[in-house]
Amino acid sequence: MKMDFIGIYNLPFGVTILGLWFALWACILSYQDRFELSVICFVLAGLCDLFDGVVARRSKRSDEEERFGLYIDSTVDAISFGFVPIMILLHSGFDTTSDYFLYAFYCFSAVIRLSYFNLLNDRRQGVSGYYTGLPVTYSALVLPLVWTIGLFIPKTLSDVLVRLALFLLAFFFVLKVPIKKPGGVFYIIFPLLGLLLIGFWIARVFRLI
Repeated sequence: MKMDFIGIYNLPFGVTILGLWFALWACILSYQDRFELSVICFVLAGLCDLFDGVVARRSKRSDEEERFGLYIDSTVDAISFGFVPIMILLHSGFDTTSDYFLYAFYCFSAVIRLSYFNLLNDRRQGVSGYYTGLPVTYSALVLPLVWTIGLFIPKTLSDVLVRLALFLLAFFFVLKVPIKKPGGVFYIIFPLLGLLLIGFWIARVFRLI
């Protein structure tokens, strides 16, 4: 009897799932109080999401493969960039009642943003070259930057900055404004910045900084 599985397995799918794998480890490592490694995995998840679209556009895919790729990418984004940052922050000490409300706002905004993105794609709407609202993936760049800056300022100010960043991310997820899609030089700048952040936090792991 031949076994069969649901899903469509190709190279773009592999890059997307690799990002989910890194996001899962970001959660696990944060639970183990290994914050530096958790941040590294979170940035790697963001880099995977940045490039799975590039791989997809350069792959010859059927309509069914394109639609499956869209849906699984949004599902993975909801987990990796909607839920995982909350787990990292929760395990790093942000566990007040007001934080819980902030987490709810952030999580709700992320899934609304992703659902609206899918709706626009289903209707073939949207402005070419622009997103509507801030992509949730940007949290994988903004939050690690904020965490890095927070190492060099007083903890009280750092905590305020982290909470403000989370609130602003959530706000811009659902704010109906056009955000230009990255392209050209941004596919060099964003990965380079991500690699610099990874290098910094690796140095933190080995107590070099």
